[in-house]
Amino acid sequence: MAGTHDVRLHGAEIDFGNLAGLVGTWTGANGFNMIAVPDQQGEFTLLVDSYTETLVVNKVPATTPNRGYKVIENIPTLQYSTTISETPLGSLMHVECGFWELSDPTLNGGFDIFRIASVPHGNAVEVMGTSSVIQGPPTIDPTLNGAPTGDLPPVFGYKDPYGKPDKYPNFTPQAPNQTLIDYLANQQAEGLTVTQTVILQVSTQNMGGMSNIASLQPSSTQINVIPTEFDATFWLETLQDGKGNTFQQLQYSQRILLDFPAKQDGPGQTIVWPHINVNTLTLVS
Repeated sequence: MAGTHDVRLHGAEIDFGNLAGLVGTWTGANGFNMIAVPDQQGEFTLLVDSYTETLVVNKVPATTPNRGYKVIENIPTLQYSTTISETPLGSLMHVECGFWELSDPTLNGGFDIFRIASVPHGNAVEVMGTSSVIQGPPTIDPTLNGAPTGDLPPVFGYKDPYGKPDKYPNFTPQAPNQTLIDYLANQQAEGLTVTQTVILQVSTQNMGGMSNIASLQPSSTQINVIPTEFDATFWLETLQDGKGNTFQQLQYSQRILLDFPAKQDGPGQTIVWPHINVNTLTLVS
C-alpha cells in the first residue's frame, strides 16, 4: 500500500547535481588534525597529529520526501561514513556518519546543499551552503588561522604551542590550509593539472545549527568543551596527467570552534579554540 502514492524518485532518475562526484570510496594519508585540549592541570595542550582516512559515500536509492501542505520536497540524498586513524600507530581517532543532500534554494534561503553529521562525542551538526563548478584549480584560503581567541590568560602554555610543531614541519597551526595548497603545488610540479573543481561550502551560520548532549552545553559547572560553530569547504577536483589520463581527488578544510572556560573559577571567561582538519583523498572505487 505504501508504494501506491509514493512520490519519491528511485534509482537512475535521481539527479544528485554537484554532489554526484562524491559517490565512491575515498582514501588518503595526508590528513592533519589540530585541537587544543585541557591537561586537567589548569593548562591547555595543542595536539597536532597526522592521520589516514577512509570515506565511503553511497547513493540513497530514493529521494527523501519533506511533505508540506502544498509542496513535497523530494531531496536527493547521499549517505556517508568516515573513519580516521592516527598515523603511524593506526589508533582510531574519529568516526562519523551522516548525509549530503541537495536543497531547493527557493525553499531554503538560497542554499542548494546541506550536510547532516553525527559525532559520537554527543554532537549533531546541520550545515547549509552552496555548490559551484569552476574550470581549473581551486583558490584555497591561505589565511585560515588556528590560533585561539578570547580571554587568553598570560600563562605559559596557552600560546607557545602554536609555533611550528617539530613533529610536523610541513604543518603550521597559523596556516593549516597551506598543507592543501602545497599538495596541489607539488602535483603541478609533477605534471598534473587540475582541470575542474566542484566546490561545496557549508556552515552552521547558513541557517544551520548544532545540538549537544547535556555535558556539552553551557552551565555554571561547565567542565567540558562547547562546540559553537562549524564550517567546511570541500574541493572535488579532476586531475589530468601529461598523457590525458584523469583521476578524482577530494580536498577539504574543516573548522569547529570550541568554547572552553578560561578557568573553572572564572565563570563567563572563555577561550575559543579552533579544531581544524585538513586532508587530501583519492577516489579508489
